Amino acid sequence: MMRNSPSSWILFLCLISGPFINTETKAQKINAEYERYSLTGEKYIHSGMAMSPDQKYIAIASNQSYPLYIVDYVNRKVLSQFDVGNWYAGSRVSWSAKGKYILLQQLFYNDFSSNKDREVNFEIVDAGSGRSVLKLEKYHDVKISPDEQYAIALTGNTIEIRSISTGKVERSFSVGDATNSLAISPDGKTIAVSEKPGDKFLSADSQFRKNKKGLKYVKKYKQVISFYNFSDFKLIQTANEYYDNVYRLDWSDDGRYIFCLNIPHLKATTATSGRQNFISVLDGVNFQSTRTVFPSNSNYEPDFRLSHDGKYMGIVSWGKFPELRVHDFETGQALQRFEMSTRVMEGISKLEFPSDGRVFIEFLPDDKSILATFGNQMLQWNIPQE
Repeated sequence: MMRNSPSSWILFLCLISGPFINTETKAQKINAEYERYSLTGEKYIHSGMAMSPDQKYIAIASNQSYPLYIVDYVNRKVLSQFDVGNWYAGSRVSWSAKGKYILLQQLFYNDFSSNKDREVNFEIVDAGSGRSVLKLEKYHDVKISPDEQYAIALTGNTIEIRSISTGKVERSFSVGDATNSLAISPDGKTIAVSEKPGDKFLSADSQFRKNKKGLKYVKKYKQVISFYNFSDFKLIQTANEYYDNVYRLDWSDDGRYIFCLNIPHLKATTATSGRQNFISVLDGVNFQSTRTVFPSNSNYEPDFRLSHDGKYMGIVSWGKFPELRVHDFETGQALQRFEMSTRVMEGISKLEFPSDGRVFIEFLPDDKSILATFGNQMLQWNIPQE
């Protein structure tokens, strides 16, 4: 199992939640066929990276504030660069559904406090002109609506529906126990929100009627994912699972899955060394949990990507060095691992190496290679084809 030596009551909580697909690296193979090259020059270390919806370009953010690059990765040519995302540790990057906007989320070298709610800054940028369209300071999470008209923003316990063009909040609603993360479905009809389980929800869970210790533990250390109608903000349902502290929710492009990055509270983890991160998969249609969980030992919030054909999950993890893993998405089994080890770092300067250990990835369109940030350079790992 992924968690070491749980106490009896933690084991009880695991058993009552049902079995999950074990994604440990039983049959994984280590492969080191790669190419290392520069896309943006050697002046700045890369932070975030994301591929455009049409799969023609990638956006790459930089440490030490500027710039944001738009790159033709096929011809390895910088098309434009913009002075946006003025944050020293750089930005996490994502594109809006139609490619009109780029959303930047502030990063920190210290990443986050794993026991507290996270408040960071966000910026929405016009992908064509580089113009900063909307800035949101000290928000838990922000997503762009599929029609690209609104920023769906979580601040405190309030979810704002804010017009991107005017910057005005047009509607809002309160989720009393909201925590750090939200997502909006590709059809724009449903908002998913992470929150603490309320007394009403817990009282309806029969497993806690005689298990007061388990109830106290869940109330203190666990969270749930709830789903609300975008049109009238009515609660649809809450997923049938308790998660660790949730720091990222992403809906798959086809709407079938929701990916939940959750990280245990320091007092609830059973790891003897390193950090535990889990990417749990939810059914994005029926709003229920699945038993698929992908682990990572990354020192930072791990980047992860579903391949374009939906067959593989790519995840950033950490051993002695940062490493990339490819899992079979259906079974959860880890198939391949690429370690950014001594061989990769041979002959490179300190600036070239990802000094804070943060790595971002993208599957290339044929799903046969993964592109990864690596300091001020890129690594292209050619995944072995069975």
